[in-house]
Amino acid sequence: APTVQTMQGITQLLNYCASNPHAVVRYHASDMPLHAESDESYLSETKSRSRASGFFYLSSKPKNPAKAPAPDDPSPPLNGAVSIFSSVLREIVSSTTGAELAALFHNGKEACPMGIALQEMGHPQPP
Repeated sequence: APTVQTMQGITQLLNYCASNPHAVVRYHASDMPLHAESDESYLSETKSRSRASGFFYLSSKPKNPAKAPAPDDPSPPLNGAVSIFSSVLREIVSSTTGAELAALFHNGKEACPMGIALQEMGHPQPP
């Protein structure tokens, strides 16, 4: 039998579908480098735990792949997601900085096999 939480989730999904009948995920041709966006929410879970999430997509090559982008540089064109990661951190961190670093570590672990697979399929990845 469905729980109250399951019914609320199904209702939310059906309301979204009814409100957005023409929703699409659109993929565009790109140079194929893997991009990852990382985020965390500090102390948002029970037992003083935090949550890490990541959004992975393929887009255009950076102008200078050897240099990290500046904070004011425009983001690469957003393509549809190839993977999405979300997890409650097992580690208890003592600050938002610690939670951000843990999220970056977990997203890096997710991104490495994807980057290797893209490389092996003939799509060179920037360093």
